Amino acid sequence: MTNGIVMSGEALVEFAEGLARIASTGGGPKALAAHLAAAIDAAVLLEDAEWRHLALAGAGSRSVPPSSRELIAAERGRSDGVVSLATPGEAPDGIAVRIRGGDAPLGWLSVFPNAGAAGDALGAIRLTAAAIAVELSRDAGGAKSRRKSFWDRLLARAYDDPLEAKDDAASRGIALAAGYVAVAVEAEGLDETSASAKLGELRKLCLETLRAGGGDVVALERGGGFVFLCPAPLEVDAQNARTAATLIPRALAKTHFGAKIVGGVGRPASAIDAHRTVEDAREALFVTRRLFGGASRIIPYEDLGVYPLLLRGGAGVDELREFAARVLAPLRAYDEKHQTELVRTLRLYFDVGQNVKTAAGELSVHRHTVFYRLRQIAEIGGHDLDSAHDQLTLRTAIAIDALDPNER
Repeated sequence: MTNGIVMSGEALVEFAEGLARIASTGGGPKALAAHLAAAIDAAVLLEDAEWRHLALAGAGSRSVPPSSRELIAAERGRSDGVVSLATPGEAPDGIAVRIRGGDAPLGWLSVFPNAGAAGDALGAIRLTAAAIAVELSRDAGGAKSRRKSFWDRLLARAYDDPLEAKDDAASRGIALAAGYVAVAVEAEGLDETSASAKLGELRKLCLETLRAGGGDVVALERGGGFVFLCPAPLEVDAQNARTAATLIPRALAKTHFGAKIVGGVGRPASAIDAHRTVEDAREALFVTRRLFGGASRIIPYEDLGVYPLLLRGGAGVDELREFAARVLAPLRAYDEKHQTELVRTLRLYFDVGQNVKTAAGELSVHRHTVFYRLRQIAEIGGHDLDSAHDQLTLRTAIAIDALDPNER
């Protein structure tokens, strides 16, 4: 109870028996929170470990914040999982108890009494938090395991039929998107004593950043890092996922993460071919680490040019042609629409050793025209002609294109 009256031992036993009855009949966390709210005359707010709203009970006319996140963050330094909450402009104050499943944080149970001090009913609050922890752990264990099993099977190519995959996903509570983009992320240089906590922090921030693009992002542990599958049924969704992924290093820097992160973003793939975007993301991560290892970076596969092909080795003719066509497609489309010669200019520019004057002579144009076309090539194709990496990509694409009889 509240109002300054300590809940007696007998009352606490009766309260605990009520919790047991609710749990045994499958009442769940919401019913447990409502039981606490009625017993101690308080507003009870339940949130999970990612601050998602799970339940609100007993609020009545009492003003309750939409989340206790900021209030709890303002009271750091407590190790017993109990935090006093000072709600600006409100009286009386509240109390929050961390909900744990073993060592894993599952959320927070925040109590805002209608009168008196919530500390008088701390025993009841902690009992409720423990009962809710059992329910959340049980729900997470079964459902989480079933969901994880589906994604493992999908990425292992266990489904031959897209409809079979969709039906199996639905049976496990998963709304399967039409397509996905994978983001692979790893942290480097973590201290062993804090690695587990840091990886949890990395996972949480990546999910928050990638969710900004919309959809239910899937997080999978892979090696020393994570692979995130972002729903991308449309090209604009894929672009949003790529943009969000490249912002992760900046977001981590603001939290003083204390370690370098490296990652890659895969090309969009249908749900049944999700393994392809994961493979792309892992390859992009490896290339990014080897070529751009100085700072934290996450680079999309499509921005790495020819390097993933060189890494993979043994690329077939069709794959090489697809690469060349993809690199030169924006320039060809511009040439066809505006009757220009950007592809021809680029080929001659490389053939004459990047000598603008000689290229101008071969093209029968002024050298200023060549400079202008080179700027267009860089802008339209998204390449830096002064970059050795981009030059290798463009030179390779031009060489493959010249050898392809279909493009002559």
